[in-house]
Amino acid sequence: MKKVLEFIKKVYNMVKEWIKANGVEGVLGLIVGLVLWIMNFKIWAGFCFGVFATRNWDIVKDWISSKLNK
Repeated sequence: MKKVLEFIKKVYNMVKEWIKANGVEGVLGLIVGLVLWIMNFKIWAGFCFGVFATRNWDIVKDWISSKLNK
């Protein structure tokens, strides 16, 4: 049971850090994109997913740069 709680805590902290790093724009881009996709507004959903991908690319780029500079 202790391992399960530690795993849940680890996942929760990872999600919380991802949301902090991604910011409001990235999280809202994902949520709005999914809602628009479900409602069959594919072009507008594409714009929202583009914002989401851009924010995640910034996070990945910064992470790679920090690893290369060490």
